[in-house]
Amino acid sequence: MVQGQRRKVDQKSFEEIRAENEAQMARIRENLFASRAYPDPHWYCNACLHITPRDWDGYALGYKTAGDILVQHVIDTRRDQDILVYPIGFLYRQYLELRVKELIFIGSRLLDKRTDVPTHHRLVDLWPEARRITEEVFWDSSSNTRLDEIEARMNELSRLDPHSDAFRYPEDKHGSPTLREARQINLKQLRDVIQGVSLVLDGSRLGMWEALDAKQSVMADYAEYRDEMRAEMMAEYAEYRDEMQADMMAKYRADVREHYQDP
Repeated sequence: MVQGQRRKVDQKSFEEIRAENEAQMARIRENLFASRAYPDPHWYCNACLHITPRDWDGYALGYKTAGDILVQHVIDTRRDQDILVYPIGFLYRQYLELRVKELIFIGSRLLDKRTDVPTHHRLVDLWPEARRITEEVFWDSSSNTRLDEIEARMNELSRLDPHSDAFRYPEDKHGSPTLREARQINLKQLRDVIQGVSLVLDGSRLGMWEALDAKQSVMADYAEYRDEMRAEMMAEYAEYRDEMQADMMAKYRADVREHYQDP
């Protein structure tokens, strides 16, 4: 009896489904990107953009967090893994690409090299530059093993998805099937390995940002001291110049009076 009642509650009539679909499709006329003000019950869904300038961290963490949430959904429900594998793979790859590019961005400025951030998506080319900068910034040979392991994972991912399109499209630009080397991907394994990589990359970018902030603070203090010293020197020079001009004018006047007073 209870099962029959539950089945009756769960089932919807064609009219009910049609009415729900019509209501949902009616929202097509609304803007995609809008905000809702309190007391709208969903005001808390407003996402704030541009919290910090050049928000590399926000973008990277956004992709990784989304991947983590989707993997946890598969673990909790034991379903949807065969379709969620594609966005999950892309989200984690995009996270890695952003982190690597951020290391290049920060490290080059920390080293006064001002290297432009590459616009391509080839991890196999991006990682060596990021690693070189990371090693130059931290001078820690003990981290080489971890960096070697990360490089192996970057190469593994690059072989499967060299141009960041394999998890987005079933075919590449030439019409060839993507992800041909993969048959099964354990999403929990993927998440756990990415988490290990993220500890190293996130720690490196945090250390670089702190070092860059400290360097900029020192440079700002030096610039302030330089400006103060320059202003003090200019003031002393102006005072000395005025005194010299006054002395010269006094001497000149004395010489003129002496000259015209001579018989």
